[in-house]
Amino acid sequence: MIKIGLTGSIASGKSYVLNLFSDLYNIPIFSSDECVKELYKSNDQLKDFVKKHILEKDEELNKTNISEKVFNNKEKLLKLEKFIHPLVKLARDRFIEQEKENNSKIVIVEVPLLFEKNLENDFDFIILVKTSSDLQEKRVLERPNMTAELFSKIKKKQLPNKQKEERSHFVIDNINRDDTIKTIDTIMKNIKMK
Repeated sequence: MIKIGLTGSIASGKSYVLNLFSDLYNIPIFSSDECVKELYKSNDQLKDFVKKHILEKDEELNKTNISEKVFNNKEKLLKLEKFIHPLVKLARDRFIEQEKENNSKIVIVEVPLLFEKNLENDFDFIILVKTSSDLQEKRVLERPNMTAELFSKIKKKQLPNKQKEERSHFVIDNINRDDTIKTIDTIMKNIKMK
């Protein structure tokens, strides 16, 4: 089974591209972002950990409050990552095992911090999704409770696209749908030939 890692900076369109692979090629996909959202909803240990170690006493457990705390405090960010990343890895590994049992030929796993967390060796191919800085900023600032300051802090925690491009097998310039689909088609042809 071919394992493809899909990565990119915040608001590059990773989820959109991931879903295109699923819709166009019926490829099983795993989204780390969706996994984290689900963990915050359903994992009581994670909720307790965040309330105890990340948030202030009476703060509401929501993405905005958590983001503000961890991107303003490196120690809290590291604590949260140390707790949550193994949970995401476990879910990702279960997904991959399940797809092996289903005899899937290809799976795509979206990992926003793939390079930052040195996960390149977990995948046969890596696809970078990128977009223009203007479009990225426009997309991210349309998100609820996102500020230019928080966006800047998140971006600083991510490697620049230039470095990611050098380490990726394929790059999708996600600016318009038609070109993105053409690039996906080209990538799939290349992967199937190898």
